[in-house]
Amino acid sequence: MSFSSSTSKKVASNTIYQLIGKVVSMSITILTTIIVTRAYGREGFGEFNLMQNFPALFFIIVDFGINAIATREISQDWEKSVKYFVNVLLLRVVLSFLFILFCILSLQLFPYSGLLKFGIYLSLFLILTQALFATTNIIFQAKLRYDLSTIGYIFGSILILIFVLIFTVLKLPVYLVNFSYVIGGIGAFLMNLFFVRKVLKESGKDLIISKDLIDIDLIKLLLVQTLPLGLMFIFSQINFKADSILISIMRLPSEYNLNNTESVAIYGLPYKIFEVSLVVPTFFMNAAYPILVRHMMEGKIKLKNTFFKSITILAGMGISASILGIILAPLAVEILGGSQFSQSVEVLKILFLGLVVFYLTQPLSWLIVTLGRQKFLPYIYLVSAVFNVSANIYFIPRYSFYASSVITWISELLILFMLLFFTHKAWKEKYA
Repeated sequence: MSFSSSTSKKVASNTIYQLIGKVVSMSITILTTIIVTRAYGREGFGEFNLMQNFPALFFIIVDFGINAIATREISQDWEKSVKYFVNVLLLRVVLSFLFILFCILSLQLFPYSGLLKFGIYLSLFLILTQALFATTNIIFQAKLRYDLSTIGYIFGSILILIFVLIFTVLKLPVYLVNFSYVIGGIGAFLMNLFFVRKVLKESGKDLIISKDLIDIDLIKLLLVQTLPLGLMFIFSQINFKADSILISIMRLPSEYNLNNTESVAIYGLPYKIFEVSLVVPTFFMNAAYPILVRHMMEGKIKLKNTFFKSITILAGMGISASILGIILAPLAVEILGGSQFSQSVEVLKILFLGLVVFYLTQPLSWLIVTLGRQKFLPYIYLVSAVFNVSANIYFIPRYSFYASSVITWISELLILFMLLFFTHKAWKEKYA
């Protein structure tokens, strides 16, 4: 047995909705990158990239795996929807401000200029806007209504482009150009909040945020249940973002004739392209996850067939995207950065060489969560994070961003091997 026709359509349509939003967002990211690289040069783009990397380190950490757990509970019992939404929103706001404070204090230890630090301080509000936006997706994911989330996402992206253009034309500092993302994030959240109220009202519920709905015990339970996923996301983000930060502060090989900020720019440009390619498995599994939960409740055979269908589709997409990315790497870098980013071409090719590995790890991770064995995940991603940081610290002074490019997907390959082992173990525990 494979996906039913209706299930296939739901997963496909919700994946497509998210991809449409990402295509628009990606197009705006491309335009923004072209604008910043041309208007502010390699040095300015390097600073812009660092301003984005610091808050990005905490985007998924603030999520803390709460969406996965809340979606699972709401998918099984819609009566919990409003209560879960309100309490998750409160928890995320508190976590966001805690991480913002932590970042402000941590930045005192970095050898950045005063203006660069100020720009990072402003961009830290992205942690909050991303947390608010992610919370609205709990409702959309449970109801498979990513079409509404996509509208909010596109609206926020358009706001970003408008303010990037205004601030650049006015020749304002690059940190204000970066602040456009905060403005866009606020707009996206407000639009999504409107749609959340609409979805709830259609099911006979009203979103009225009151003290009566706040349940400290539920918040504690969410933290306990999501701790394994939260730790996994922390270690996962270290894998993704530590390299750029290390490049910005470590001694680099002199033969490349680049300072730290320029090296961040050379690495950051292809990494942005690479990250865009990773949205496909993310969006696919966002749509497939509620289906996995439901099919698990219907029996292990149905769950098994649904999972293998998902991973086969993603493997094919990953191989295709990898080949296409390597072929188009020179053109992509030329369009986004121009000749001053010529060294980014090889970086992008190296990153795309291991792309398929990222397409395989996502369904395995979510199958473990579906089986309720997320306790395995922190250990997997901790091992990978330790390897990633250690390897970068050793190899960056010798090979700079080229080393980081290779280490990125080798770290994910290590995760893949460990996921295969623990998925088998989780399945045996569940259906012993």
